[in-house]
Amino acid sequence: MAKFTYSLTIDDYLAFESFNIKRNKNVFFTYFICLLILANGVYDAVANKSYFMLIIAAAFIVAEAISTFYSVKIAPKKRINKTISLDASYLGQNEIILDDKAVEIKNIPAQNEAGTVCIYPYSVMTVIYETEEYYYFFISNEVKILPKKIIPDEYREYVKKTLSKNQNYMLVK
Repeated sequence: MAKFTYSLTIDDYLAFESFNIKRNKNVFFTYFICLLILANGVYDAVANKSYFMLIIAAAFIVAEAISTFYSVKIAPKKRINKTISLDASYLGQNEIILDDKAVEIKNIPAQNEAGTVCIYPYSVMTVIYETEEYYYFFISNEVKILPKKIIPDEYREYVKKTLSKNQNYMLVK
């Protein structure tokens, strides 16, 4: 059993947003559509000497680039800042107990505040992703983030071994 305390930072949430964007296959599909539209515009410009479709394709690609930049760089920061402004406990101190059957996460409340204890058996987790710097526990409609840097040295091997033997564990490079 591994038991330790940790606090998440805004950077941890941003790293999750970045991971989530990389997992999303829609970005690849969008690039493919842009390539098709550009090819159609170039073909029309060469074959018919009409540059209208090429101008439309270029405008579409610029609009898509702006949209992608916003959704990848700006929107995640806004979303995280809004969430944290509504509930500062996202950056609060937590205690985690990890064993062969479940992950238990307790938030450590300030004086005279109520705390919560959540126990997540591995069987209810959709997937456990391991990246170079994080473990992500996907549980129904929520995600729990565990930065590797905060795991005490004496528990690192145990945590890795315990999580990697689960059938819903995935190592992501």
